[in-house]
Amino acid sequence: MTSESLTILVTGGTSGIGRAIVEHFAANHHRVLFTGRNASRAHDITSAFPDGQVTYIPADFGSFSSVAEAAKQIAALIPRLDVLIHNAGTWEMAFSETRDGIETNFAVNHLSPMLLTLWLLPVLNTESGRIVITSSGAHRRNILDLEDPEWRRKPYDGVATYSQSKLCNLLLVVKLASLLSRTGIAVNAVHPGMVHTELFRNMGSRDWTGYPDARDGARGAIYAATAPELAHSSGHYIYREHDDPNRTPMAWDPNLADQLWEVSLRYLKAFLPGQMPG
Repeated sequence: MTSESLTILVTGGTSGIGRAIVEHFAANHHRVLFTGRNASRAHDITSAFPDGQVTYIPADFGSFSSVAEAAKQIAALIPRLDVLIHNAGTWEMAFSETRDGIETNFAVNHLSPMLLTLWLLPVLNTESGRIVITSSGAHRRNILDLEDPEWRRKPYDGVATYSQSKLCNLLLVVKLASLLSRTGIAVNAVHPGMVHTELFRNMGSRDWTGYPDARDGARGAIYAATAPELAHSSGHYIYREHDDPNRTPMAWDPNLADQLWEVSLRYLKAFLPGQMPG
């Protein structure tokens, strides 16, 4: 792990894996910013690190305007961002819409992380920055319907829409890695495995005996954010501290990544920053 002090942003940092990531980097004396919706939990975290190195930024990934405002606030606070870790996410089993009227799994898990990234590119460290996007083994279902990504013209399936959003995460890695290939920014994906967190709150009761906790689930993101061997190296799909070969060919497809990018831009067009990559 690097001994250099980094400025790190973690989305969804008030609970579960995100909180474990925040607390890890704060304990190792990095400058940490984190987003979330629960101000009380955020206060508990910042109070544990009273040196001012940990900052909470309110953000609702169910609202594009909230994401854009959070990005502006972050850019105003820091001159440079070394690591952007996308951890915020949801798994809705019943159909619901965000404040922008978009199916929740697609919007929260894919569109909002893409929007935040586009807003923060101007402050990302172009020499050695890193973007880390949390995906899932659920991407292996190979579900992607770019004609109906919100599942409005077919019976709603929360497992399918979540799985699609996790495939979108990997295709976003492919596209961003291509767009940023002439910079020093590394773009990689991680997956935490099956970890006991609030992500599964809508799944009903289950026996979590023997399953890893959030700190174990945070290992991949911590590794992707700091491992020297990943400097300037993009396109990895990481579990814990190693590459996971179980990434489907569909998740590597640059043509699909381009198509998803164009579809996503149409959703985000009213909220995009003035300057775009590419």
